[in-house]
Amino acid sequence: MENKKDDKAISVLAAGHFTSDLYGGFITPILPFIAQSLAISLDFVGLILSIAHISASIFQPVYGYLADFISRRFFVFWGTIMAAFFISLTGIVDNVYLLIAVIFFGSMGVGMFHPQATAFAGYFSKKNINRRMGLFMASGTAGFASGPFLSSVLVEKFGLTSTVWAIIPGLLVALLIYKYLPKIKIKSKRTSVKDTFKMLGGIKSKLFPLIMISVCRALIVMSIGNYMPFLWKENNYPVIMNGVLICIFSLLGGMSSYLGGQLADKIDNKKILYWSFIPVIPCLIGSLYFLDSVPFLSFAFYLLVGFIIMLAFPLNIIIAQKAAPENTATVSGIIGGFSWGIAGLMLYPIGVLSSIYGISTVLMFIALVPLISIVAIKYLKLTA
Repeated sequence: MENKKDDKAISVLAAGHFTSDLYGGFITPILPFIAQSLAISLDFVGLILSIAHISASIFQPVYGYLADFISRRFFVFWGTIMAAFFISLTGIVDNVYLLIAVIFFGSMGVGMFHPQATAFAGYFSKKNINRRMGLFMASGTAGFASGPFLSSVLVEKFGLTSTVWAIIPGLLVALLIYKYLPKIKIKSKRTSVKDTFKMLGGIKSKLFPLIMISVCRALIVMSIGNYMPFLWKENNYPVIMNGVLICIFSLLGGMSSYLGGQLADKIDNKKILYWSFIPVIPCLIGSLYFLDSVPFLSFAFYLLVGFIIMLAFPLNIIIAQKAAPENTATVSGIIGGFSWGIAGLMLYPIGVLSSIYGISTVLMFIALVPLISIVAIKYLKLTA
């Protein structure tokens, strides 16, 4: 009976993760068209993306810290509501300031959801943590895949203003969360900010390498996710094609995340981490090199990056939560949020450099980022 209750809770959380991340990926394929509509330059697009990631990711440790104190469903429920409401307005705003506002508050909703939901997922996973956490993580990646597909279909068929209808799935899932997510309090150590930093210092041999690994992964995913659509638009591919490619990219990432959770019980964890980065280098270079001459091959390499890069994503969270079992929301916010926010801040300079040197040139350098993660993996201590 207890096992069924846990499965039900994980299912509701997975549905919430799917929906929250749906809004996280919603604007990616339509952003070039929003930029064109509002006459926004490429470097300003980078600034908007950085602001969004400050709201969604940089603040996640704060949301996580508060969630460790509150230990209830507040952030899970209201995070879903905020993401659904504000992100759905991106296609109807008529000036750049409103666009920044709705993206900022919508991204805040996405950020609010993740640390507390991840802590709940860890609590309800118990002995099946790798399988259930893999399912939870994979559902988010699948949602991130569905967002671009949904937005591109809406815009292709009904125009930019149709994005407002995307609010419906978020409201429905928020209702499910309110009704079916158990009202329990996760046992958390209520530490002061000083003690929290002391705790983080105690696991630095794991935390610092995990942050670096997560930043590298996030930088790759966000760079190609946000700037490749501009290359495709330059090559006159329709918005629906952008959406389909990003959708498959993220779906493959979701499958990979689930597979990584299964492999974690059977294979040395460091090997999985290495496998999730080393092949990315030739695949990303191939996706850029063949875009003009052999587009099909370019797309194939791009999709391979999506599968490979997410293989060890749940493993990062699991290692962090095991290192700090009484502060799971805090460390989840750091690895799953703050690290991605750091990478998000880099999107503005990437946008500036892309406007000067070209997107392809900048992304070629991004293809070398896995070299940094390989060094971090080498110094990651899994036994201490």
